[in-house]
Amino acid sequence: MSQHFLLSAASRTLFLRSIYKVGEDAAYQTFCKMRWTETDGEAVCQCCGFDEAYKITSRRKFKCKTCHQQFSLTSGTIFASRKMDFVDLLAAICIIVNASKGVFMVQLSRNLDCQYKAAFVLAHKLREAMAMEVHTGEVLEGHVEIDGAYFGGHIRPGNAKASHGLLQAQPWP
Repeated sequence: MSQHFLLSAASRTLFLRSIYKVGEDAAYQTFCKMRWTETDGEAVCQCCGFDEAYKITSRRKFKCKTCHQQFSLTSGTIFASRKMDFVDLLAAICIIVNASKGVFMVQLSRNLDCQYKAAFVLAHKLREAMAMEVHTGEVLEGHVEIDGAYFGGHIRPGNAKASHGLLQAQPWP
């Protein structure tokens, strides 16, 4: 009898220790390669789509050679107004993805050494990004394991102003 896939060594490919071991610069390069996969991590302007940009190394920003707009790695993404280091963002992704039964936000804030609200907002941004990936229509191939996680689902109806009135008094019989 073979063991379950999640118990095998093949399922263990993302380690929190390895993320912190490589450091901030490697985490930044990882985000660059994830953001701009077509150009192997080289910046692409989000305004005009031109793939040549100057690097402003003092602030980790880029300046497009054609439209002269400045942009950063996180511009236009869920991490656009981030204050956390890239290594901490990768660690948060690792913690959330590797958790078999989910992660409490208090535990995530303790693991990342940040405020509860920061962990809460970060986790919700990651969940929102995962929910957007579900609706791309991409067909999975190979060995696929599906767990019982729900993303998206029922959308609550808007709060109509007409329903704010008090209960109507019923006539007494």
